[in-house]
Amino acid sequence: MMGQAVMNDLKNSLDNVLQNAVGRAGGIPGVVAMVTDREGNIYEGAAGVRELGKETPMTTNTMFTLFSTTKAITGAALMQLVDEGKVNLDDPAKKYVPEISEIKVLEGFDSN
Repeated sequence: MMGQAVMNDLKNSLDNVLQNAVGRAGGIPGVVAMVTDREGNIYEGAAGVRELGKETPMTTNTMFTLFSTTKAITGAALMQLVDEGKVNLDDPAKKYVPEISEIKVLEGFDSN
């Protein structure tokens, strides 16, 4: 467990990162971030606004709709498996999903 002084420093540093993200020219309108370890959340923070042109602040319980996140989520899950030694990136995919070796690959077209 981290000491309270370290936790306060972490919170202040991460709060500053979020404020910089929304405060600079060309930045983002609002952001929510969390840091989690095996025991739970060790940081939760939000900065900015929920909508451009409005003053409603972003909060840690603001609801979002997420689109096209499957590659990011799959990539993060895969890297956790690599870190745990359960997957080797140099192995062929069929080692983990045997059915993938049955997929036919188009290698070209004939004259017709």
